[in-house]
Amino acid sequence: MTQAKPRTLEKPAQAVPVIAQNLDAGSLTRRLPPVTAELTSNEIVRKFHDDPGLNCLAVVDRDQRIIGVLRSLDILRRGTEGFFHELTGRRSCIEIMDPHPLVFDVSQTLLGMSQAVAELNDRHLMDGFFVTEYGRYLGVGRMTDLIKAVFEQQITTARYANPLTLLPGNVPIDQHIQLCLSTQKKFVVGYFDLDNFKPFNDVYGYSAGDEVIRLAATVLKTELLDPCDFLGHIGGDDFVMVCSSADWERRVQSALQHFDRAVRLHFRAEHLAAGGLITNNRQGVEVFHSLVSLSAGLVRIAPGDYELPSEISSRLVEAKQQAKKTPGSSYFVERRAPA
Repeated sequence: MTQAKPRTLEKPAQAVPVIAQNLDAGSLTRRLPPVTAELTSNEIVRKFHDDPGLNCLAVVDRDQRIIGVLRSLDILRRGTEGFFHELTGRRSCIEIMDPHPLVFDVSQTLLGMSQAVAELNDRHLMDGFFVTEYGRYLGVGRMTDLIKAVFEQQITTARYANPLTLLPGNVPIDQHIQLCLSTQKKFVVGYFDLDNFKPFNDVYGYSAGDEVIRLAATVLKTELLDPCDFLGHIGGDDFVMVCSSADWERRVQSALQHFDRAVRLHFRAEHLAAGGLITNNRQGVEVFHSLVSLSAGLVRIAPGDYELPSEISSRLVEAKQQAKKTPGSSYFVERRAPA
């Protein structure tokens, strides 16, 4: 039997960002019975004739796994072709299905969905999409519902985003962590900030300081963000990551290395040669400061470890303080069980 080739990879259920009132693919799903290969092409034509509001149907195998999509416009057009009923009408509907449906796992985020939809051929935008759970058919979703959800996301982001980086601020950060706790899934929370940032700001000015903060945001977004991950900007030079990716530690390491390379472009040659810069403290004594670096404290969360985001905050601060004991960009993973 022909196997479906979805345009997007299905992922196991994972915590998703709090955007557009916590919507994900499952929240946009409408229950619509699929069809099987036992139905003939003539029967499919009649289904679409009898229900003008029906845009598409999923074709599933005996295990309820999606193997293709039947589109109303294509099927009704073919049904008017000469000799269709004689040559194809009595055959299985898999003869006229498209084996390339757009499929999302029930937990797929709006970000991942919108990225996949952006790559679609315009003529398929009316199809909607199919949703699966544990690889089995669950229902269908409408593109109009997805567009509305993305629009709501943009409004929420504009309301609560940090103005410097446009990343989600304190409110959506806490909301997202709370959602992850309520889903009873494993995830990692990271608290990032810049080392030696104030001396840099004092010497180079606030505008240059803002550029370094934006650099940190760009690096973290580039290296950390998978569609199932989340990045927020608390304020100043502090960032929070919530990561469900299995390779989160590799991503953190890559982010720190990337930042160390990129931040050098923001220093003058004499400071690069010296490995840092000198400022005067409040007593007028010269103090040497190393180049700006990035530190991260990380806490691994298991189901039932915490109930509230505030309970994680103190552990994050402790982990970040441990990371700062190591010169340069570094991270520390809190591996102790919660008290």
